Amino acid sequence: MIDSLFAHKAIVLIINLVGLWLSALVYRQKIKEKTNKIFVLMFVLMFFWVNFAYLARMFGQEQVRLSELCLRIAWFVTPLFFVSLYLFVIALFQKEQEYRGQTQLVLLLGTASSFITGFTNLIIEGITFVDGSLAIIYGKGMIPFLGIVSFLIYTTLYPLFKNYFSSSTTIKRKVQYFLIGIFIFYVGNIVFNIALPLFFNVVRFYYLGDYSAIFLLGFVAYAILKRELFGIKLVLTSLLVALIAILLLLDAIVFTPQLWLQIVKGFIFVIFLYFGYLLIQSVMREIHYRERLQRMNKELKKLDRAKSEFISIASHQLRTPLGIVKGYVSMLSEGTYGNLPLKSQKPIRNVYRANERLIKLVNDLLSLSRIESGKIEIKLNKASLQKIISNLVEDLKTQAHNKNIYLRFDKPKTSLSNILIDQAKIKEVISNIIDNAIKYTAKGGVTVTLRKQKLGKQEKAIIEIKDTGLGMTKREISKIFQSFSRGTAGVKLYTGGAGLGLYIAKKFANMHGGDIKAISEGKSKGSTFYIELPIK
Repeated sequence: MIDSLFAHKAIVLIINLVGLWLSALVYRQKIKEKTNKIFVLMFVLMFFWVNFAYLARMFGQEQVRLSELCLRIAWFVTPLFFVSLYLFVIALFQKEQEYRGQTQLVLLLGTASSFITGFTNLIIEGITFVDGSLAIIYGKGMIPFLGIVSFLIYTTLYPLFKNYFSSSTTIKRKVQYFLIGIFIFYVGNIVFNIALPLFFNVVRFYYLGDYSAIFLLGFVAYAILKRELFGIKLVLTSLLVALIAILLLLDAIVFTPQLWLQIVKGFIFVIFLYFGYLLIQSVMREIHYRERLQRMNKELKKLDRAKSEFISIASHQLRTPLGIVKGYVSMLSEGTYGNLPLKSQKPIRNVYRANERLIKLVNDLLSLSRIESGKIEIKLNKASLQKIISNLVEDLKTQAHNKNIYLRFDKPKTSLSNILIDQAKIKEVISNIIDNAIKYTAKGGVTVTLRKQKLGKQEKAIIEIKDTGLGMTKREISKIFQSFSRGTAGVKLYTGGAGLGLYIAKKFANMHGGDIKAISEGKSKGSTFYIELPIK
């Protein structure tokens, strides 16, 4: 319970300073915004309401006439404050045209009730003091006045809730904070300013209803500022600094009688203001950098989407001409247009291989685009891994033979049962890794094995692809499954790659609930890749 005169002074001072600070922030933020101007009007009305209600209690029984005059001024602005709340809601949703007739009625009732309250005895007949607390002697028009106030509350809440669900996310977030503030304000006024004094003759807590207006202003200010510049962190930091500064100043002026001690405390107050200012500036910089990072992140996402769309469109456009080139080169090689001269056969084969590399690159780019956009799907069917590996090894043996290295498949002693996989994608996974092993192996060869192994609670098929090639460092292993990333050996020996094969292979394995891992003992010590697929 707040009884002391000093406590009331401190609270009213804090309310005024905080309200003034919030109004300055809001008004400065977007001076042309109608909601910001109405907010400043709300603060001015709140200022008169809270301060004159406080003065009415402060003058006391010794100056009854002054107390009554101050109270009438406070009550005069009360309906106008409710009108400003209504205007704020209408401006927030930009519904001025839709609610034009209702707005005129609200302005008429609010203005009329203000003048009736201020200049007649219909609402306030007089005042008295009960145990030192101000009590109002209500007039015959109090019940109609409450009806008008109830109507003003209704006209504020109705468009608020009606338009809330059809508004954008930004407006909804603002309205949520506004609802919190208006709830505290309405409950405070209904309980302490109406119910207790009017029906129970309890007037000691009347001021609590008046002071609840600062909660409304605080939440409304935060709702306005939240999505533009300031965050709750800055608001709370500034409020804390302001509160401590006020307490330090009051302590130095009111509670310290010695002049020398006042000077010391005044010096401490100045130092605190300086460091408080630095703290607020630090928080503002942090918020500024965070907002800047958020904006940059949004821009990066836009660029990433644009990149994916470009890759997808470009790849689609390239597939058709590359397919036509492949068809004509194949027919030339097969003698469809007559036998080629001997000196032309090798260049045609080179053209065919180069075209095949381009087709693979285009397919990899399409797969990358679909993976990043989430459009790629897997079509599961029962298939034999052993058969897939056998066919791939047979297809790639010529490539290994041309490099004078071996490629063999050590089949399992016990055949594995068919498992549920997307054959095309798993074939691409295995093919990619065997193809890489052949490319980066100069002597020796590549061995492929297949086995069943229980890892944890689930059985998995393990495809092991081991080569005697150039090997990798730990740093290279940590990066080889990233998109557009290649090992140093790959960059030196095979310049035609784009660094997408292993990235796509790992993604395809992950889509099956599996994984791909790589190990190597170091440079010139070969590499081993493990493809793990769950047996379903």
